Amino acid sequence: MGNKETKTGTLGVLMIGFNPVVKEGLQAILAKDERIEIIGDVPNELDALERIKQAHKRGQQVRVVLTETRNSKVDSVQITKVIKDKFPEVAVLVLTENLNDSYIIDAIQSGAAGYIFLKDMSPELLLQSIYRAVEGGSQISTTVLRSAVENLIQNGRKTLSERTAEAAHLTEREVDVLRLMGNGDSNKIIAEALGITLDTTKKHVRNVIDKLQARSRTHAAIIAAQAGIVGSPIKRDIIEN
Repeated sequence: MGNKETKTGTLGVLMIGFNPVVKEGLQAILAKDERIEIIGDVPNELDALERIKQAHKRGQQVRVVLTETRNSKVDSVQITKVIKDKFPEVAVLVLTENLNDSYIIDAIQSGAAGYIFLKDMSPELLLQSIYRAVEGGSQISTTVLRSAVENLIQNGRKTLSERTAEAAHLTEREVDVLRLMGNGDSNKIIAEALGITLDTTKKHVRNVIDKLQARSRTHAAIIAAQAGIVGSPIKRDIIEN
């Protein structure tokens, strides 16, 4: 799935704001993968920032944060904003019980790598999503992405023509890269598909995100879908990769 990511040879995962039942289930799944180190669980984004700092001082690099959608105790959108502002290299995955487009869009615009629906989650999907996020991939289904794009258009945040104009200055190669990003492919897979080096791929991905003024790969995919650069809006479910 992925390479070991911390100095101790493991990939650090931090949890934020889960209820005890969900937290216990997540811990049980993560504990079975020896490549993953549970850094801990904290109640809010401020404690999360402090825990990430402390972990880094100990040589434990937090690579993924797991949180859940807005409830009475936590706000996944705010959590994502705060963490991505301070630690842009940390991937944020949001688990939710509800298909709420506004939360999805807001979290993605804040930099979340994607959403996982608890009712559909299996141990395999959770672990796959974590490693995908670390490798630069996305975790959001075609159905959710299509609904989110429609929600953007209906609420007038950006019109189709505005987004198309923004996306028009992408080079042909950048459009190719963006299509593959829309499929949730990692940099390695994109490089292999296009026959280019990994370093070149990384540069193209960064250029695409910058030109679209996106906060993340998934946010770029949504912008592209609205602009008509990727299919309807993408050709396959990212979670099926």
